[in-house]
Amino acid sequence: MAKNMSRPERWAAAAKVAREALDKARAGQEELEAAMSDLKAVQEEYEGWKDNLPESLQSSPTADKLEEVCNMDLDWSNGDDLDDAESKLDEAEGVDLPRGFGRD
Repeated sequence: MAKNMSRPERWAAAAKVAREALDKARAGQEELEAAMSDLKAVQEEYEGWKDNLPESLQSSPTADKLEEVCNMDLDWSNGDDLDDAESKLDEAEGVDLPRGFGRD
């Protein structure tokens, strides 16, 4: 900010920069919410896989891995704590995903 600006001009400029930062932060949270929703949708596909496992595979390593994926709490919405989202993502990134077809 230029020193030759008046105090009201510096105030207005600083408020404008803060508003732009807030708008970017909100947009980032909305993008995160959409990404978490996409992750939750894929989790639902794993739930469908688990629900349709043949009886012969319901006590298998694949079933155990599916159970782990399905039991994760991936619910997050804009306005929730970002540390909570990070914790959920850490868990999602670290899960041992089932590969299926006897490869687990």
